[in-house]
Amino acid sequence: MLEAKPVRWATKAYQDAKKLYLTAFPKWERFSLLSLLFMSLHKKVRFHALYDNKQFCGIVYFAEGDATVYLAYLAISKKLRGRGYGTDILKVPENEFSDKQIVIDIEPVIREAQNYKQRISRLNFYEGNGFHRTHQMLKDDVGECETLTTGKKFDRAGFIKTLKQMSFGFYQFKVEK
Repeated sequence: MLEAKPVRWATKAYQDAKKLYLTAFPKWERFSLLSLLFMSLHKKVRFHALYDNKQFCGIVYFAEGDATVYLAYLAISKKLRGRGYGTDILKVPENEFSDKQIVIDIEPVIREAQNYKQRISRLNFYEGNGFHRTHQMLKDDVGECETLTTGKKFDRAGFIKTLKQMSFGFYQFKVEK
């Protein structure tokens, strides 16, 4: 069973999470670590380093809203990918918030993309874990990502509200087709 440790400044969890976060996500997709730490002080935002018998496995960062849980970041240590840890991590918000839609965003699946195969693999992973495409894009000043949800119907307003709460209203974005 995975153990979740809150990521806080100057802890081992912070050092482990920082290293993975900076290598798992392209710069344009990342909030600053200081911003993540600050936002995670909100009682409905969680930033956790995950361990399996003291071995660092990955990170998860999510925000809970009234009807939506936004899974902003999920990453597994490169040497442990393909061993079921991603699926195990997804079960945490799914089990705890079974009455809410869980929303994630991924790089759009575009054939011309240099990492097209990786994008297809990521989409297949999430679809295999109960997510489906919403045909909505999360757009900000650095790019756009496709949103996926576990909800039967995508609650766009609930997703927007959760993003605003998570970022204390500082994150500027649009959600549109």
